[in-house]
Amino acid sequence: MSQNDDELVFSLSGDLDPNDPLHQYQIMFNEMLDKAAPPEAVQVERLEAVVAPDGRRVRAHIRLTMYRFRPHLVVSLLDPQGETVAELDIIEPMSPSMDFTLHVREPQPGDYTLRVVVMYPTPEHMPKTPEEQRVTHGELKPLPPMRVVASRALVLQVLPAAA
Repeated sequence: MSQNDDELVFSLSGDLDPNDPLHQYQIMFNEMLDKAAPPEAVQVERLEAVVAPDGRRVRAHIRLTMYRFRPHLVVSLLDPQGETVAELDIIEPMSPSMDFTLHVREPQPGDYTLRVVVMYPTPEHMPKTPEEQRVTHGELKPLPPMRVVASRALVLQVLPAAA
């Protein structure tokens, strides 16, 4: 450092500390949240699935619109008779883009349905800010009454491998 170089110290109003090396990420994240969809506008943008050659595994890719509050998702795989053969509950995912593998114990040939349901707490139980939604100090909160805001389904062909 030369004699004319003084240490730079920034000051901003608000909760962000500009001297924190992660402040750029905090600002970027807050800007993304400002543009993110409210619960009523969250949609399943993409639902894709690939069936493993043995018919016992289904790899699912789900992409939601960027959300302001983290949703609750129920991912179900239904066999040709409409019975649920695999199901996931995804509570408050961190990212709007997710990949999962669902396992089928006894695959039957035919059309299976992969379904995603996006839910949020009812309006009277919604947190006011994304920070309110976060669980702190290992605290477990009971799931509030939920409402469906979006769903999407995909039909896929399962052909179990020959024995």
